Amino acid sequence: MSMGERLREARNKIGYSQEEVARRIDLDRTTIGKYENDACVPSSTTLARLVEIYCTDANYILYGKEMKVMNISRVPKNCMRDIYMLLSEYLIEDYAHNENIHE
Repeated sequence: MSMGERLREARNKIGYSQEEVARRIDLDRTTIGKYENDACVPSSTTLARLVEIYCTDANYILYGKEMKVMNISRVPKNCMRDIYMLLSEYLIEDYAHNENIHE
């Protein structure tokens, strides 16, 4: 299953239309469609927003593998967003690198 297919699957699981997702993250519906059809890859910021809306994790969207979640309740909330953004950026860069290798 491709990243786009996983994005579509995650959106369908929560029952949102492409229009609803696009409205929530201030994008065009056609952009959501491009992500789901593997025509382009969302930025790390957009991926973070999609993951939040879809209640899933970036690793699953990018690689199709669920991550084991550790209890990180002791991490201050103001640090969580920064950690999440850095991890998302790394995963997107790694995904893009792996896709280029396989082409």
